[in-house]
Amino acid sequence: MGLELNMKLKTGLKELNCSALAFSALAVPPLVSKKISQQYVSQLLAGTTEFKTEQEAQEFLGVINVMSHLQSIVTPKLPVDWSNVLGVRDALVQTYEQYKTATDPLHKRAWFLRLSVNDFFHRLRSDGSEVRTYNYFDGDAAAFVSTDLIDEAVRKLKAHDIFVKSELLTCQRRQSTICSSLEEIGL
Repeated sequence: MGLELNMKLKTGLKELNCSALAFSALAVPPLVSKKISQQYVSQLLAGTTEFKTEQEAQEFLGVINVMSHLQSIVTPKLPVDWSNVLGVRDALVQTYEQYKTATDPLHKRAWFLRLSVNDFFHRLRSDGSEVRTYNYFDGDAAAFVSTDLIDEAVRKLKAHDIFVKSELLTCQRRQSTICSSLEEIGL
């Protein structure tokens, strides 16, 4: 991956006047998938280690974005004391939820492709066989909000001799987990 993501993290923290210790205490779930140590953050900032995965880097930089957003909306315009972790964490989590809803809206209902009573369609493999899932509500099953797109998916899957039917279900799905093209599911 290189050290460019490390530099973005270092630059973001420097602009916010936030220490590695404060950042490691603030970057906790639900902002990131797992808690990180102050030692690991310090190593990232020093450039002695790289991010383990691209997803981890995006989560850390996402926290920087939320922190910058919180800094920009504070009225009156005063610098946020990031070292006061207990005083800032709740506001940061609340801002994160609002920021996430604004950038990745939540849909309360979505269309799914049902394969059987228990199975939902996830995607096609390269050999043309379907990947099934029992779990439609946690992001495993292919979800659609466009009726035109799901109708086209049903037609194409039936052309592959896969019996499916579309079904509108109530569940909360983020826009980022909704299919916007058939290529995403292997069609």
